[in-house]
Amino acid sequence: MSDKVTRAAIAEARVFESWQAFQEALQHAIGPLTDEQMTRQLVPGLRSPGEIAEHIVYGRALWLRHALGEGAADTAELEPFLSWDEPDDPPHTAAEVLHGLDLTWRLITSTLTRRSATDDISDDEVSQLRIIWGLIDHDLPHGGELSLLLGAYGLPGVEL
Repeated sequence: MSDKVTRAAIAEARVFESWQAFQEALQHAIGPLTDEQMTRQLVPGLRSPGEIAEHIVYGRALWLRHALGEGAADTAELEPFLSWDEPDDPPHTAAEVLHGLDLTWRLITSTLTRRSATDDISDDEVSQLRIIWGLIDHDLPHGGELSLLLGAYGLPGVEL
């Protein structure tokens, strides 16, 4: 194995660092919200900040279950979050959402950091990594949606 750093390794590290910063920004925006702020709707039919944040956690849990496999030990921890997008699921507190973000982030990072950027990986691992990286496509638009909504209420958004 070469000690030479590849462009792919640099790009992967930068994306991972940026996603970590996004994770922290989500936590900073959601953490101080009260129950009333979590459930406030700007207009009827529009998701509340809490519903958007819960949807981010739900999406991560769903995608992680696919990536890790339903029988994986870590997926049992994800089960409670898989009902968070159901219409009859009660609102969750900022602390519960932070727990979901923390747990899903821990699983994302453990999956992404299992190997170095220069290690050979199997076809199954490639599929798993594609699913994990696909989570960025889910996280970012909803983070922007959350930030815009919080800003409409005069609250700090997801600051990057």
